[in-house]
Amino acid sequence: MTFLPVLPVYVIAVLAAVIVIVRVVTLYRLLVRTPAGRYRDVVLRWSGLTFAVLLLALAALRPGHPMDGDRTASATASYVSDVNLILVVDRSVTSRVADYGDDEARMVGVRNDITALLDEYRGARVSMIGFATKAAVDWPLSADEFSFRAYAKNLSAYSLVAPDAVDHINPTAANDLLRQQLEQAKKNYPRAQNVVFYFGDGTLGSQVSYEPFDVPADLITAGAVFGYGTTAGGPIPANYAAGRKLYLPVTGTSTVMTAPMDQQRLENIAESLNMPYVHREAGQDITPVLPAVNAGSMSDTVEAGRNDPQVGRTEWYWVFALLASALVLVEVILTVREYRRNRLSRSDFTAQDVTR
Repeated sequence: MTFLPVLPVYVIAVLAAVIVIVRVVTLYRLLVRTPAGRYRDVVLRWSGLTFAVLLLALAALRPGHPMDGDRTASATASYVSDVNLILVVDRSVTSRVADYGDDEARMVGVRNDITALLDEYRGARVSMIGFATKAAVDWPLSADEFSFRAYAKNLSAYSLVAPDAVDHINPTAANDLLRQQLEQAKKNYPRAQNVVFYFGDGTLGSQVSYEPFDVPADLITAGAVFGYGTTAGGPIPANYAAGRKLYLPVTGTSTVMTAPMDQQRLENIAESLNMPYVHREAGQDITPVLPAVNAGSMSDTVEAGRNDPQVGRTEWYWVFALLASALVLVEVILTVREYRRNRLSRSDFTAQDVTR
């Protein structure tokens, strides 16, 4: 078993020692005021809460053990120690078009590639900007990769679809937000690398004037623009009614509206961001198309990933945290029960005084 403490070990040790001393003093005062015959209950409750604190201290040491098998299996993936992974994702209604893979929605490809990127850049901080007619920060920059994986697994197009949603799709709507996110990331993590990936189909609404990205090149270390769909396109799903999928019609007609991908526009977006463009197909491995990032904080070799103590490591801190939570919950229940019992006793005593 190995340890990767969240704080220096001496800090955790000092805090644990101080808390234990305080708890010992508390036990002494409790025993002094406890009548004979009730010492056992007091000591048990004191022990439970004290043990919970020590379990939290142990969880802070992050115990775990490396699994060589896992390391070997994931040897093709890089482990990054100081990288900001910024994802710009098209969540417009056209991402529902089923012309990816085996008649699957384009968003399926986006979700698959995001998951693959998280596997490749494990340990990176992640942020996601979603856009359709406008852009929004759907996931602020965070190192909580576990929660983001769950979020990305269910990623979909924005649910509200106005009748003119297609006419106002802006593939560069995220320009200002992307610049702000990159500037903030550089301010908060000056030595980190900003790796940007754009996911979309290049659709431009008829009511929108195209303006290229104008993000300063020095804010982006590397990245790529990924395109999804086919030039033939497909009908745009709107919603379901009576168990049937309904499609968006061309305004004023009964003709179903289609949305082909615009590869030329995606290539223009890639050029404005100074990135390569890659058209993505179902089943393609993402590793060969990832940009090379050569810096000390990113491992670009298999051995670097294998030698990192966190790669392929099974964490056990959650077990100790869970046990501590259970002990604290027991203490809360006992405290509430004791409070209610004392309150009822005082009520009975008051009622007797009134009767007298």
